Amino acid sequence: MNKILFLLILSFFVSATSVFAGEEPSVVYWNSEAGKTLRARIPADADYWQLSPTFAMQNTQTYCSVASAITVLNAMPIKKPVDPAYAPYAYFTQSNYFTPEVTKAISPQTVLAMGMTRAQMAETLALHGVKVKSIAGDTVSDEELRTLLQKALGGDGQFVLVNYLRANLGQVGGGHWSVLAAYDVQTDSVLILDVAKYKYLPVWVGISTLRKAIDTIDTTSNKARGLVIVSQ
Repeated sequence: MNKILFLLILSFFVSATSVFAGEEPSVVYWNSEAGKTLRARIPADADYWQLSPTFAMQNTQTYCSVASAITVLNAMPIKKPVDPAYAPYAYFTQSNYFTPEVTKAISPQTVLAMGMTRAQMAETLALHGVKVKSIAGDTVSDEELRTLLQKALGGDGQFVLVNYLRANLGQVGGGHWSVLAAYDVQTDSVLILDVAKYKYLPVWVGISTLRKAIDTIDTTSNKARGLVIVSQ
């Protein structure tokens, strides 16, 4: 009996220590009870409000990079091309993203087969006339990532595309692109709008978890995944 009581007390103190040590919380999905609480307090100046109307689902299972890119470009006050499918209205689509200049950098067939690396994402976005900053996931600390995203996900005209390893979020799949939309200070987490909407709902991810997910190697480039920040 004494042994059982001792183990129960020990278990309590281990659990309490974990909580007070601030262990990384689990990811929180959009439709969970915790997710409902988080989405109710998305800041008024968060990128979410600009991105949600233009949030695109990837056309194929390898077009996550293109869907992420056009989600951001359509949210920006920049000149947009006309896709014959929507003429005469100007709008970025996963077809007209591939201008002749972009196709020289990477073809639709290559993206269909392999997706895009961080360098290719940065290069193709820049060819659409926006400013681009590429950040390797192995070059930032938790604190640096937190500071960067607190600013970039507010109303400062910047948008953030994230390349991460799904396994680090407890998800099925490998490397993936999506868009970051908001930062929640109380939980120290960011909202990922997953362009594979058929597979996963938007998810809140702790800063430390996100950093570990972008500090992974893309086997195509043999370089770290990371972030691409876009502005006018």
